[in-house]
Amino acid sequence: MDFSRKIYYNDKPLIITTDKEAYLISDPVAEEYEFFAGASLRSYTMALRHLERPGMKGAIIEDISEPALLEQLYAMYMPLDAAGGVAYNEQGDILMIFRRGKWDLPKGKLDAGESIDECALREVSEETGLVHLTLGQKICDTYHIYEQKGQQFLKRTAWYKMKGTVADKLMPQKEENILEAKWISEKELGPFVAKTYEAIRHVLHDAGLQW
Repeated sequence: MDFSRKIYYNDKPLIITTDKEAYLISDPVAEEYEFFAGASLRSYTMALRHLERPGMKGAIIEDISEPALLEQLYAMYMPLDAAGGVAYNEQGDILMIFRRGKWDLPKGKLDAGESIDECALREVSEETGLVHLTLGQKICDTYHIYEQKGQQFLKRTAWYKMKGTVADKLMPQKEENILEAKWISEKELGPFVAKTYEAIRHVLHDAGLQW
């Protein structure tokens, strides 16, 4: 079975796959991405440097071995797990937060001894002030590479649909640099999506939202 994974770096997609041609059928936009062959340190280094350049749209690394692709990735980046949610209220509006100049979805890292769905509910509650939350179906996983305090990480975030209520007062978590939490109707999503991250657009799309 073909393997592919989309990993965001510098808000741009890095695709790792065992079959580039099959991936391009599913995502024709990737025809414009730079291609690198083989799951080597050199391929990853060159692909990530490519994504750091202005105007670059994406990169693809192909290798016939899924284990080789993942082993090299995990040799370079420490894996972390996180979870977040697309919370809906009674009117079908979704909750977004404003942090570091971007509209985002609430999410955060997994605590020791915590299940991934427990993490999703806790993080959404802590970051927005929602108390009455019900976990719904899983939407997708997203992956992104980032640096913190000189250390390199690969974070997997599990995303879930959730039900919340307008009866709960929204209280953006200032300690996490969240300036605003806001319910947004689907028909008003466009301007907010224009000021968010590519990975968040991916989550909203997979949740079935349109803008």
